[in-house]
Amino acid sequence: MKQQFQVAAMMAMAAMFTLAGYEFIRSASTVLFKTAYGAENLPLVMAAMPFVAFAGVAGYSRLLTALGPRRTLMVTSLGSGLLIFTCYLLVLSGSKTVTPVLYLVKELYIVLLIEQYWSYINSRLNTENARKFNGPITGIAGLGGALGGTLVGMTATSWGTETMLLLAAVSLVPAALVSNFAYKKFGEPEPEANSSGSGQMGWGLFKENRTLAYLLAIILISQVVSAVLDLKFQGLLSIKFAGAQDEETAFQGKFWGTLNTSVLAFQFVITPLLMSYVSLRLIHIMMPTIHFVAIAIAVIYPSVLTVGIAFFLFKAFDYSLFRAAKEVLYVPLSFNERYRAKEIIDVFGYRTGKGASSVGIVVLQKAGIAMGALYLPIALAATTAWLCLIFPLTREARATQMEDKIDK
Repeated sequence: MKQQFQVAAMMAMAAMFTLAGYEFIRSASTVLFKTAYGAENLPLVMAAMPFVAFAGVAGYSRLLTALGPRRTLMVTSLGSGLLIFTCYLLVLSGSKTVTPVLYLVKELYIVLLIEQYWSYINSRLNTENARKFNGPITGIAGLGGALGGTLVGMTATSWGTETMLLLAAVSLVPAALVSNFAYKKFGEPEPEANSSGSGQMGWGLFKENRTLAYLLAIILISQVVSAVLDLKFQGLLSIKFAGAQDEETAFQGKFWGTLNTSVLAFQFVITPLLMSYVSLRLIHIMMPTIHFVAIAIAVIYPSVLTVGIAFFLFKAFDYSLFRAAKEVLYVPLSFNERYRAKEIIDVFGYRTGKGASSVGIVVLQKAGIAMGALYLPIALAATTAWLCLIFPLTREARATQMEDKIDK
């Protein structure tokens, strides 16, 4: 129990440093790209994200085979920092062509590192303790995001947008040191003797374990919901604050500030309580059900308020309860399922769901279809599909847990 608590605390601390740095690069990279190429070209760079994510996961899988999980995390952590620092130097030199590269690096490195932290946590915690600790883990990590966002707001004007990139690169040094210390202190998990998938990305694991296939499908669908709610919300804000740029910026600042504060309450209070006293299946059913109700209300009464609430709830759950409940499903799985298939699901799946949604929307808009009116119905349909997938997912996960108990 004590050792598992220490593992959780150390990896949460590493995630806190990483997420703090991510807040510096998230705003800076987007602004730099828009300054260089215009906001209208954001969907084009987002369209490249599935290919970048695929390449990133493939490279990670090769490193994992060659170096093992500890050294792979160290290489990807420090390598990401060095890459961001190189982009920083090129931006200072006046390069515009590096800005799309920077934008794509920002999208990839954060999920690649965060999912490696969770792979180790899931390898060291049992299911019972995972249900207790996963909420606070997301909370400690979330403190980094809240602190980083606050510092960006306080320093970006005086220090400059470019300096934010330097701070993002530097933040990965303590993250790498803390996570590496955790591995050295508590040991490095190794593949089982009869495990398959070594040297491969792990796609074959999805045929062997349907839990993984259902998880990937749910992640892809959830990111469709995220993308269309975001686009609908931004569209309504543009109408509401037409010609009032500063007022819209202030409104969005308050929105995200309130969201980050609320998420901390979810992570430290609501999520631990639900994970301790409510069945995992009911928790997974509850989330798409709440989203369905919120989106349905927005369909009937579309406004900044109703769409904002639906988007707010999605993000709040995604950063807290959904993350905590999802990670429990990985605990009884094999090394390759936790370290290879998980990266496909939570790196490639997350970024592909977002990127593919954006590409599809752009194509349909070019074809003359008014997508603004279809965003909420698409979100409603996707949430329904998500809810339907929960039942086979939790059934398969329960069977896997029973097999794990028998083996032990």
